[in-house]
Amino acid sequence: MENLAEILKQIRLKSGVSQAEFAKKIGVSQRTWSAYEMGETRPKMATMLALSSMGYDVPGITREAIAPDDVDDISRESEKNQKDNGFGIFKLKHGTGVTFSAKESDMDALVLLPVFSQTAAAGRGQPETQLQEIDKYIPIVLEMLGGANPKNCGIVRVVGDSMTDMNLFNGDFAIFDRTQIEGDGVYVISIGTDVRVKHLEYRPIERKIVISSENAKRYPNPEIITYEQAEQLLRIHGKVVSWLHKNPY
Repeated sequence: MENLAEILKQIRLKSGVSQAEFAKKIGVSQRTWSAYEMGETRPKMATMLALSSMGYDVPGITREAIAPDDVDDISRESEKNQKDNGFGIFKLKHGTGVTFSAKESDMDALVLLPVFSQTAAAGRGQPETQLQEIDKYIPIVLEMLGGANPKNCGIVRVVGDSMTDMNLFNGDFAIFDRTQIEGDGVYVISIGTDVRVKHLEYRPIERKIVISSENAKRYPNPEIITYEQAEQLLRIHGKVVSWLHKNPY
């Protein structure tokens, strides 16, 4: 926390506005923001969420770095949900840090979902070493889960280019539902010890599974395994329900 005051000051200076103007943008008083810059008080979680939602980067600042006594009630509830259920739920008001209660049925609410340290290759595969280790939490609009329960969802970063025909690119974040493990679709899977994002097609009459890429030009030949081989080699971690995409061009 020793550098937080200076970091906040530099964020404000780079924005090119006065303390009063910047404080108004994030929903606090000028006196409150001045105290942040001077290191006299620490920002509430709502303030940090406001900065994040406005695109400001606060390097090295974690949830643990924010004073517990300054966390408001909705932040405490969100942290409790993360601990108990693997996600937190909250809303922002008009893009500011004014948080208020939200329900799982509220589609425009945000959920904090875990991002696993493990990457999932859209290509040759990545060693399965960290799929249970959580790197961080990031906010996702609840509606993006397509009805999936946030408690069952996780996120992995995609590496490789084998799924580009469906606009899933290197560096995207794939959101997957760990309870959906059957039927055709795009899944986070393990083949042996390699973690991948692939399209699965079941052929029950032939008792085979087609594991294919979505990049016909570069990866034209799918991998086909029998049901018996799948029992030994294939592990399905969950179905991809959506992803966060950045323009690769």
